[in-house]
Amino acid sequence: MTKYSCLLSSLVSLLVCSCVSIDVVSIDYLQSARVSFPPEIKTVAILNNTIDKSDKSNIKSKSNNNGIPKIELTLQGDGKTTTEEFAKSVAAANYFDQVIICDSALREKDHFPRDQELTQQEVKQLTSDLGVDMLFSVEDVTIKAKQETTISENMYRATIDAKASPVIRVYLPSRSRPLVTVSPEDNVFWEEYGASEAEAKRNLINVDELIKEVSEFAGELPTPHLIPTWNNVDRYYYASGSLELRDASILIHEESWDDALKLWQLANTRKSDKLKMRSAFNIALYYESHDDIDKAIEWVEKAYQMAQNKEKKTGKTPNENKTTGNQTHSQDYLIAEQYLRILTARKAEIQTLNLQMKRFDSNF
Repeated sequence: MTKYSCLLSSLVSLLVCSCVSIDVVSIDYLQSARVSFPPEIKTVAILNNTIDKSDKSNIKSKSNNNGIPKIELTLQGDGKTTTEEFAKSVAAANYFDQVIICDSALREKDHFPRDQELTQQEVKQLTSDLGVDMLFSVEDVTIKAKQETTISENMYRATIDAKASPVIRVYLPSRSRPLVTVSPEDNVFWEEYGASEAEAKRNLINVDELIKEVSEFAGELPTPHLIPTWNNVDRYYYASGSLELRDASILIHEESWDDALKLWQLANTRKSDKLKMRSAFNIALYYESHDDIDKAIEWVEKAYQMAQNKEKKTGKTPNENKTTGNQTHSQDYLIAEQYLRILTARKAEIQTLNLQMKRFDSNF
């Protein structure tokens, strides 16, 4: 679920059909958040501001094409559980000096449920009582789930696909309205097989367990939207075509990046244009892994330009697919183009990230 998952999925499909040996390596980088907070915000509180909506739970049942019931559920998540998991996630990021949790529902003593934002007076009182600069408030947790059973070759498959939808508001005592509201969504999936419908469904998660697990999952979703977080992504590189590329691939698996770079640089001096292009692409990866995005873009642009020049020389600028009418390029061209897009997107985030990490003197 990374930001570049769509681009990388397209890249994988390209490489499957390629006779070129492509390897994969995981790298970590710090990704900027959607929101930037003033550096003077040092302490925060995580609040459970949900209300009980269990009476609004909704269960619908209908049949699929095999006449087997398909159940759709709308459930209220466990606000306390989501608040606790969210607080753990924020604390683990080490972005604020102190994270305080208030997981008891703020509205539990209301005579009438109030599904509304905190007032500025309430925010001032809470920040003063808790001794914090800002509030993160869990306002709602909704779970939508689909349970279905299908049959294929006399084997039943029971599944539950649940979507977690938490709502988090951020409050500052100086503002009359929330600073920002985030409502991320993501899915959790379960499946079981059996010789009968009952057997397939027997080991599926029950409703109480579903609410607990999805509520925990919901607590993990908001943090990347609110705080810079480390992102682990897969990157691809050329691992064959010369002795240098092959040996460098071994070094990468040993995490000897500097030694691999020397081999890629050597390969880049060879006469083969194909080898120059592929080694330039790999050198770009080296610089990205070391957070030198400008240098990485410089090298991937070289690879991209060489791939373009190759197409011009061979008269493939570009080919047109007679079946679809779409224009197609060589694999080297598309791989370099997509990586250039990824790096350009990362560069666009750098300025925001530097602003968000100013509290650490950009030392990250």
